[in-house]
Amino acid sequence: MMRYKRSFYTRESGLSLLEILIALGLGAFMLLGVLSLMASVSSTRTKIAETSDQIENGRYALQLLSDDIALAGFYGKYHPGVGVATYSLPDPCADASTITDLGFSAGASITMPAPLFGFKAGATLPSCFAAEARTNSEVLVVHRVEPQSVTASAITSTNIPYLQIADCDTGAQFVLSSSAVDLNLTLKDCATLSEAWPYVVRSYFISPCEDCSGSGDGKPTLKVNEFRNGIVSIRSLVSGVEDMHFSYGMDLNLDGGPDCYVNDPTEDAIPSGCSGTWNVADWQNWRNVVTVRVSLLVRGLNIGGGDSAKTFDLGRSGSGGVSVRSGPFSDGYKRQVYSTVISVPNVSGVRE
Repeated sequence: MMRYKRSFYTRESGLSLLEILIALGLGAFMLLGVLSLMASVSSTRTKIAETSDQIENGRYALQLLSDDIALAGFYGKYHPGVGVATYSLPDPCADASTITDLGFSAGASITMPAPLFGFKAGATLPSCFAAEARTNSEVLVVHRVEPQSVTASAITSTNIPYLQIADCDTGAQFVLSSSAVDLNLTLKDCATLSEAWPYVVRSYFISPCEDCSGSGDGKPTLKVNEFRNGIVSIRSLVSGVEDMHFSYGMDLNLDGGPDCYVNDPTEDAIPSGCSGTWNVADWQNWRNVVTVRVSLLVRGLNIGGGDSAKTFDLGRSGSGGVSVRSGPFSDGYKRQVYSTVISVPNVSGVRE
């Protein structure tokens, strides 16, 4: 009789449908969490980058203004001294086509451009940049020469105005001219031509657009109307600068330090908080500005993070000295105020 050997097979059990669904659900939940975390990190990184850009724009704008204001009134090796010269307030749109429009005179009565002067909010602005300026933008105009001089003997006929100072006491103390023939003042040996400095005028203002062609791009921008190398042109400096306010430190006792700060040195009556000699002639008050307090309202370039209830203090004051704040804004942009006080050493230094 044949005997059969019985085989036993091991039965393998798999996952049930329910277990598979549970595993897929947990995996999807974990994946959703990872995606949510990545989106949050990406959003946070974007906000940090935008905040960093906003801070950088504010600091950079202040640095640009600080560097130029610190050089205001730098006229090479020449300074007439306190009370010697009459200071002019020439049109910032003037160019080298008429040298006398630039505000220099070396005759019996010395006249030089004020180191700086400004236009308050609401004033009629110069024609060469009024069309690009924001409504009620304040303006600061800086007069100076380039820090780097050139050799007068190397200058050819040009439309660039140069300031040349005489060390040989035989006539005019200085000359401003765009003609090489006129740049004939000499050093102490009365033979060697003196060096010359290119003349510069910069007018800072706020524009509602970086690119103002057509209807404009809507990006508020700090701009400068610059007379340099004989050409008047407008340049964009820093995007996102939405508002700007200047307060001027007035040295009324001529000791080199600010005695009070005013929003408008052209006021006829002495402003509240000031004591000392206040002049009716605008140029006499502008020559007494020894410091400038600059406040900038800088806006983010993208919508997000803005507080619709927040207002911003740039240091403006209205009637009765009441503070005038900017805002609130309901457009969703994040904003921040950046401020600094800048000395004008070419004015204060000779008074100390």
